[in-house]
Amino acid sequence: MKRISFLSLLLLFFSLALNAADFKESLADALAPSGDKYLLFTQGFMPSSQLKKEPSFWDGLISSFSFTDKEEKQKAVAQYIYNMYIIDAAKGISLPQPMIDTSYTGALDPIYRSDFKNGAEIKNFYYKNLADINAKIAVFFFQKRFLNYNSKDAKILKQQADYINMLVNTYNRNKAFSYNYGQAALSRQELTSAKKFLLKKYISDNNKNNKDLSVIYEHTDPVKMLDNATRVGDSYSSAKSYTYRPLSQECAACSYSFCKHICNATQNRYSLYKLLRVYEIYAKPSNGLLKNAKGQTDFFSPQGKKYPAWDYHAATLLVFEEENALSFTVVDTLLSEEPISYENWLAFFDKKETFFTITPFIRREKVEKTFVATDKLPSSYKPHPVRK
Repeated sequence: MKRISFLSLLLLFFSLALNAADFKESLADALAPSGDKYLLFTQGFMPSSQLKKEPSFWDGLISSFSFTDKEEKQKAVAQYIYNMYIIDAAKGISLPQPMIDTSYTGALDPIYRSDFKNGAEIKNFYYKNLADINAKIAVFFFQKRFLNYNSKDAKILKQQADYINMLVNTYNRNKAFSYNYGQAALSRQELTSAKKFLLKKYISDNNKNNKDLSVIYEHTDPVKMLDNATRVGDSYSSAKSYTYRPLSQECAACSYSFCKHICNATQNRYSLYKLLRVYEIYAKPSNGLLKNAKGQTDFFSPQGKKYPAWDYHAATLLVFEEENALSFTVVDTLLSEEPISYENWLAFFDKKETFFTITPFIRREKVEKTFVATDKLPSSYKPHPVRK
């Protein structure tokens, strides 16, 4: 027993002394062959029903002098980079930097919740706070009892910069902090029948909640804004007009509503549902209109009704833990009455002409203010036009 204990200690000491440049390969070996378990190592956010309110003027002014705000942003960038290290290590691959088509689960959550305005702001912040960010990454590795972390290693610094550049590139392309969601790294684990049953109930309940709601669009007329004669004294003075669409018929609003609903239903019941992430997922055309798997612009409801042509489409992506693997499940009531796998959802679209993005779900006050009871709409609000 003493020899075995001494040998274990010797191996532990050796592993901790490994050069930081080799930590990815060592982690890959340690986690192999079950790469899906990398999610358990990420520093992320569980599904939350907390409403993110718009900051007041004074909140914004005070935060500009707040050291805590800077500290939180440093931690968010450090978490993002740390998560990307772990994901790469668990997959056992190096991230192909010229490509921005990669999959992730949780890596982007802290960035998305930290009030960065654009990719360039994150890049500038990273280089200005490099030492403090690396100190926090080192703490994350120490807490997880992984290998030593040498923030002065040139390879490490280059890899960090590549992660940041990838984040900037995706923002420049999508105008949001997101990744194009590739198919390669997704688990094909199926949901249990019990979870499918519960999801169907949540879909039904959410549809009932949406039945009498509409989503409002605000339009500004730039001509009226510039024409002083129309801004004073008569019924044509308003520079804004409003249109609406039933919530159940607006894919982005309907998906947002379901994200909110499932977060409320499951936030205190992780051990039962093991719901790890909730995302808003978008299919966007490379150019023109969205195309189906046959290269046509025709999409149909589960009942066979043809929709007008789409500029984009939105749905909900849920990440569950299923028997030590991950299940990527999509809820999209406009295309399927039941929850389906991410792989089956992709099959609706022309993959060569479509790119897919996901962003972590956060309740947003600005969005929820657009949800209004249909019977409360002013008579001046007009139905929102659809593409024929």
